[in-house]
Amino acid sequence: MFILPDMLRPHLDGVAIKQPDDFENYDANEFPHFHVFLMLHLARPIDVAAIAENARIIASIPDDEIRTITIQELLDLGMHLKI
Repeated sequence: MFILPDMLRPHLDGVAIKQPDDFENYDANEFPHFHVFLMLHLARPIDVAAIAENARIIASIPDDEIRTITIQELLDLGMHLKI
């Protein structure tokens, strides 16, 4: 389980999610894909091997859809989440 945002930084290497320099103080409107990624992976049981793939799935979601996507839609896209 990851409880600090910076703990997820290495799992975003090579993933096309726009990331803030400061993982704890950022504007969710400026970094919507990153925000969704962080909210779905912090303080949750997660298969560490699935984190990078989850990030790629989130990165593939169009900008106009990322702010309204549901957890079920993410699961349908293949995200590995324990809910």
